[in-house]
Amino acid sequence: MAEHGLELHSEGAALLLDHSTLVVADLHLGCEAALEYEGLSLPRMQTHRLRQLLTDMVKRLRPEALVVAGDLKHNFSRNLTQEWNDIVDFMRSISALTEVSVVRGNHDNYLNAILSELQIPLRKEIRIGRHRIMHGHSGMVQGPTVMGHLHPCMTLSDDVGGRIKQPCFLHNRTSSTLVLPAMSIVSPGVDVVRRSVLDTFSPVLGRLKLGSFSPIIFVDGQPLVFPTLREIWADTRRD
Repeated sequence: MAEHGLELHSEGAALLLDHSTLVVADLHLGCEAALEYEGLSLPRMQTHRLRQLLTDMVKRLRPEALVVAGDLKHNFSRNLTQEWNDIVDFMRSISALTEVSVVRGNHDNYLNAILSELQIPLRKEIRIGRHRIMHGHSGMVQGPTVMGHLHPCMTLSDDVGGRIKQPCFLHNRTSSTLVLPAMSIVSPGVDVVRRSVLDTFSPVLGRLKLGSFSPIIFVDGQPLVFPTLREIWADTRRD
């Protein structure tokens, strides 16, 4: 991916090489509190784990900046207490290591009230060099783009019936568009091989067509690039 100015990392992040900027998406902090309102109780550990994950990445890669490409928070309708506390603690911790910017996602309603406490602006999109960073729930691709929103995954299986759901990147070489996997460890992903209707999830992909993207997963720390989804779907139908 170096020819596109990108370096992918197994944690679900992309590094913009020309400007030393790390991009992640879809953390969904506070997800556990939102799920409790729906009757599902989970240990409140996601923010701690993601803070440690990103802290380790920033210390290892030493980027000059970090951009969250949308859906930093989870609840649509208000700021839950856990969300507020988790986001403030998380952003203060990461901001002490590098400059942090946030792009607004479709879950980030009312996030500006939290970020204003930290004097961090919430932006519609960010342009860094030749790359445009957006969330992906609205707008269109104009030049090299990094986005989130879709939570792409692939379900891999073996000959004896074992299966594992693996987050994946999606890359369109023609438009130089990269879709990041969700960094959230709670919010589930969508299998791109079995869900071609993902085209309808984003007007961005509605124009590019999901089938033109190639999934990329990491195996033993190395990226494995698949054929385009259109080719994978064709093989699946033949099987």
